[in-house]
Amino acid sequence: MRWRWTVMFVSLVAVTSCGTGANPRAGTSAVPISAEPVAPAGMTAPPQVTVRGDGRQVSLDAFTYCYRNTCADGRPENLPDLGTVTGDITVSFPLEDWTFQATQLQPAVAFPQPCDVQLPARLVGAGTGTWRLEPAGPAGRYRIDVFGRAPGGGDLAAAFAVTTTRAGSTPAPQAGLGAFHDHDGKPDNYGTFEFWIDHLRTTPREAAATLTITGRNGRTSYDLPRAGDDCRPKGQVRFHAEVPNEKVLGAVGREPYTIEVEVELDGKRHTASMVWPRDASTDPDAGGALTPVFAPALS
Repeated sequence: MRWRWTVMFVSLVAVTSCGTGANPRAGTSAVPISAEPVAPAGMTAPPQVTVRGDGRQVSLDAFTYCYRNTCADGRPENLPDLGTVTGDITVSFPLEDWTFQATQLQPAVAFPQPCDVQLPARLVGAGTGTWRLEPAGPAGRYRIDVFGRAPGGGDLAAAFAVTTTRAGSTPAPQAGLGAFHDHDGKPDNYGTFEFWIDHLRTTPREAAATLTITGRNGRTSYDLPRAGDDCRPKGQVRFHAEVPNEKVLGAVGREPYTIEVEVELDGKRHTASMVWPRDASTDPDAGGALTPVFAPALS
């Protein structure tokens, strides 16, 4: 899932009318927050997200959101701290039909960096408007980002710090491919192919990938160079190629497209095959990405 996490690198909050409303301060009942912006007159902040664990509670204001008639992007000046928790952690929200997801980051800081540890954490339903957080990875101190989405549009992001004493599950490797998008009924790659892998046990020293596309009228292959950014979380690798859409369509013709991905990680080759548009994700956060299932499996 590809959330709007670029907003976490904005040090000031901008409030603009966008059809959905709010207040970008982040705080709790236990930790004072400095430099709290105030919502303009007539704007309404989303309700707080409440987090509980071991008899303690913190109330989180969203630092990024679209709610009612306002959107705001920002980051917390300080992280509300739930302390050390040995039992369950629950997240609750008072509005009906919202859904929530969570991500763990290390170190637990208000201003994360691209190469910080990032682990998907599970939120399991525990009653109306309440979810139980199932932490991932080893015990330790984490920043927990929670992201909520309203069924009819609108969202919010909030964050807190917690020290866990129980180890959680280790996420399995995940891969995604951004190939084509439905653009007014026509396939469009918007000039790029993007391929990514997360949560490998180790970051590969050597990595190479090839994309092969077969359409009704032809077949073509493209090398996907590895992205050169060295500041990435452990176990993450990215590939990117710029290829004009008209060049691709001229080579392969009309859809459906059989798309094969071959990736070599430290000398071990993995292959996967998908069909576009049949296998494109319908998740609004996935942007129509494909999910390769490799043989042999990634590790």
